[in-house]
Amino acid sequence: METTATLNGFIRRDLVTDGPLLIRVNGPTDGPMPWEAAPPIAIHDARALQTGEAHEYLAANGFVLVDHVSQVADWESSASQDPSKNDILRVYMPEIEALIRDRLMPGRKLEIRQGPYLVRRGPGSNGYAQGVHQDHGLTPDDYMESLEAFSTPEYAKNWRARYDQPDVAGYMVLNFWRTVYMDQPLQHMPLAICHPASVAPADLVPAALVDFAPSGKNTNQLSLRYNPNHRWHYYPEMTTAEVLVFKIFEHFKDAPEAGLKTVFHTAFTHPNTPADAPERQSCEHRVGVFILRD
Repeated sequence: METTATLNGFIRRDLVTDGPLLIRVNGPTDGPMPWEAAPPIAIHDARALQTGEAHEYLAANGFVLVDHVSQVADWESSASQDPSKNDILRVYMPEIEALIRDRLMPGRKLEIRQGPYLVRRGPGSNGYAQGVHQDHGLTPDDYMESLEAFSTPEYAKNWRARYDQPDVAGYMVLNFWRTVYMDQPLQHMPLAICHPASVAPADLVPAALVDFAPSGKNTNQLSLRYNPNHRWHYYPEMTTAEVLVFKIFEHFKDAPEAGLKTVFHTAFTHPNTPADAPERQSCEHRVGVFILRD
């Protein structure tokens, strides 16, 4: 089911910035428009390529699709809800922890940090993120600043204190992306993912989202210059019995210059989407994982 589609959000290749590119998600961008249109891009069927065990494929590629039937009934659960009635806290978080320990990182010493909330997308919730991006930058400093913007300075300092402990080898954030409340395979606004090994260092553009976080502080991420060597993939017709797992941050202390290991991604309009296809209902659950030394 390979397709060709237009992806948005690429940064002009002639753009030179003094510091991170400032992007206002909810308003005009400062200065000249930084975007450029890319030619139609081949997006390959990742189902046809995925082989082997889930943990091996995730380690090698930065993403993997796994079978997972969740027992969650209410995907709208919020952090302010009674914990005894919060399906994310009560049901989904234990499911995800077991998935990480048993199938995605078996045999590793881990500390897993989850929050009892999701990012919901679809009618009646957040819109679809139709711009190529990576969420958290490259370094622990990048991540700490973004963490502070979405939480508190104290929480961010506590995270950094744990990260700096000698028993911590590294840290990653995994995004668990799935469809919800849908009784047929997804055809509307699927997710395109870029293989990190196909991204050259010169393609990366440090960026900061302005006026996006509740605190009002900028958050760090990466934008991307178009390169025809990028390898884009998607999983056609995902069902609610599957979850796509991909890395949105990774840094190991013993390999600080290891190159990009995380996954640029974007929603896209599939050219063969039927006119009567149900609108996408999906959620993202972002999970922090400290990888400990043996």
